[in-house]
Amino acid sequence: MRHRTLLTLGLSLALTLSLALPATAYDSARPDTPQLMSGGAAESFFVDGGGTLWAWGANEFGQLGDGTTQDRSTPVRVLEGVLSVSAGESHTYAVLQDNTLWAWGRNVSDAFPNSPDLVNSTRPVKIMDDVASASTGVCTHLAVKTDGTLWAWGKYVGDRTNRQRSEPVKIMDNVTAACTGFGHSLALKGDGSLWAWGQNHDGEVGDGSGRERPTPVKVLDKVVCMSAGYGFSAAVRSDHTLWTWGRNWQGELADGTIWIWGPSWKWESDDPEENAILQETLSAWIEKWGPDVSRDHSIPTKVLDHVVSVHLSNNNGYALREDQTLWAWGNNHSGDVGDGTTEDRLSPVLVLTGVEDVSVGWDHVLARRTFGALWTWGSNVSGQLGNGESLFYGNYVPRFSAFPIQVMADIDTGTPSHVSPADGSRPAAWAAAAVDEAIAWDFLPVSLRIHYDQTITRAEFCSLAVRLYESCTGQEIEQSQRVSFSDTQDVNVEKAAGLGIVSGVDGGAFSPDTPLNREQAAVILAGLARVLDVPLPQAVPAFDDADDISPWARSAVGQVQAAGIMNGTGGGFSPRNTYTREQSVVTLVNLFHLLTGEQTG
Repeated sequence: MRHRTLLTLGLSLALTLSLALPATAYDSARPDTPQLMSGGAAESFFVDGGGTLWAWGANEFGQLGDGTTQDRSTPVRVLEGVLSVSAGESHTYAVLQDNTLWAWGRNVSDAFPNSPDLVNSTRPVKIMDDVASASTGVCTHLAVKTDGTLWAWGKYVGDRTNRQRSEPVKIMDNVTAACTGFGHSLALKGDGSLWAWGQNHDGEVGDGSGRERPTPVKVLDKVVCMSAGYGFSAAVRSDHTLWTWGRNWQGELADGTIWIWGPSWKWESDDPEENAILQETLSAWIEKWGPDVSRDHSIPTKVLDHVVSVHLSNNNGYALREDQTLWAWGNNHSGDVGDGTTEDRLSPVLVLTGVEDVSVGWDHVLARRTFGALWTWGSNVSGQLGNGESLFYGNYVPRFSAFPIQVMADIDTGTPSHVSPADGSRPAAWAAAAVDEAIAWDFLPVSLRIHYDQTITRAEFCSLAVRLYESCTGQEIEQSQRVSFSDTQDVNVEKAAGLGIVSGVDGGAFSPDTPLNREQAAVILAGLARVLDVPLPQAVPAFDDADDISPWARSAVGQVQAAGIMNGTGGGFSPRNTYTREQSVVTLVNLFHLLTGEQTG
């Protein structure tokens, strides 16, 4: 039908447009709250408890500020006595504790005022005095001075002329915080009123007009935090409610919908045929996404309660709530959301607990946790996660982490420690592809996406096996099929026993926390193949230590070896050696490949 075709075209347009966005970071701003972290396009910055600025990630234009143009995959020390930091398009701003503003990197859009001849600087350059906070992006650069005046330079500065300014111009008085997106900016005044200006094609200013605003217009009252993304905005009010408005290509507004057209789209026409098409298209979108899809996206709408701060990026939003839980939504192609999947989220999902502060970049996230540690997730093509790694599948497919990983500890001190990737926070190189595939297919529970080199327990292996079975069959193992044990109420153990792929120990117990050994793993894998209707060849184990394999496991070991699901260790099988989490994931992915007719590797 016609409206289905229009719907498909609209979804394709949303995806196409999302691939051509400018690479930059967007700030969040709160009064009297210095921005201690900032994620750039592919860079990360963090100010520790001693006022030292650390940086890592992409450095083509010297945007890390360490005097080089060398990418860094672990944090390097850049500057001392830092109050706040803001990353822009390949350049960076830092406000020092003496209220001076410094900049380095690429001088795009007159990022370094009064320095037209300065193209790049790999070291910090002083550009202004008496600055309380600063925010920089692609087009616009903002500074709130210590006297409460707001100054802007670049483009879309808010001075009515819309001319690009290479020198700062005063825009407003009595400003407590300000931040800039791609082509629009937000400012919060001392009375709690929120003002916005700049580009407004998608309703990102929030005044309901859809027209570009060359000077600030009032949008909301009683605001305590705001953030400007690419074509959309968000604000937290004093009653801890979260409000969003603007572009909604990939669920950026957190209202459970996707919406392509901006506020200037008209759903009525004097031409009967055209009007019929418009109404048919609108009805199709409402049918798919619900009644909220037809709301006016160019005015703020409440979407969440109990929020203390909001942080936007190109296609994502993150809300820190009163109970210190972090919730996220939007695009998830690089694991940006952080829920362990690559599935876009149109409504907020819980990502992390015990969070104090957040900052977001182009498609990666930094989170400061309550126990004094820094965690990151999302894209890692230039090492912006800070875990010592960068590119993944060669030079073409970038690596990412779809779940949070710890990269620094003791960050409240002046000497934070880097957490080595050898701690098991990422799998070994030989297991990485299987782990990422298991995450992409949602076979790997979030609880097992860390400490990959750790020995797996009997209960944990059951959770992997059950997740694979239910994902592949599309059927949940019902209560009536489950088998209970005296020492555990783990539902995955009960389900696995109900399938007949595991059994208990003496006295009706299961011993869920006992480490799993290799021959036990082989038996479970062979049983899982049987219930999934994957025929395994009958074979005698061909290992040097085959005689050491228990009689009850010998047939299963021969089957999984012959099928290429499970291999030996240096010629032997080592049947009673323990099994690790990453070994478990690799063998389960091998079984999945047999189920789908793919070659195991």
